[in-house]
Amino acid sequence: MLQDFRFALRQLRRTPVFACVTILTLALGIGANTAVFSVMNAVVLRWLPVAHPEQLVFLHTTGQPSNSSQTGHDDTSLTLPIYEQLRTESRIFSDLIAFVPLDTNRTAIRHGSEPETAWADMVSGNFFSGLGVRMARGRALTMDDERRHTQDAVLSYGFWTRRFGRNPSIVGDTLFVKACPSRSSALQARSSPASSTTTRPTCGFPFRIVPS
Repeated sequence: MLQDFRFALRQLRRTPVFACVTILTLALGIGANTAVFSVMNAVVLRWLPVAHPEQLVFLHTTGQPSNSSQTGHDDTSLTLPIYEQLRTESRIFSDLIAFVPLDTNRTAIRHGSEPETAWADMVSGNFFSGLGVRMARGRALTMDDERRHTQDAVLSYGFWTRRFGRNPSIVGDTLFVKACPSRSSALQARSSPASSTTTRPTCGFPFRIVPS
């Protein structure tokens, strides 16, 4: 083996251009494979940080007219009546959660006099408890919040850190979302799944009607 390695090294020294092309090709190949694996690992292989990720199922449908989305996944999303019907079938699911983006893009959010845009979703009252999301401060939304359409908001750990420097006193403060006042009721703990890729929101609010 050592002899073969020395022979290959001598051959490469004799043809430096070929050696450079070979090394560059290997580097590009290894880099591309590493990048592909990193994406696959993050999207497909790695479990979401929930209590039982192997039991998590994403429900969707087909055949709806285009742009008739109820949840932000275009024509594959479930309508609210279907969701409500499925939620009553406790024999099938231990829990069923739902979310509806407040906007097709980022939503206008203001705290004090400083406006900005962020991802925001309306969520079912059991959204955070169903995913097993821990709160660092305050309380998560409940089914009572959903029924009463309360003005509470749960902030993701990332948004809490970036916007407020993890200041715990933000709990109870007023946020204006699309010019509507909401009360910051809870701050997610670090590594909570509700603001990861698929469960994306910076802010989560109970189901309610908001202005366009």
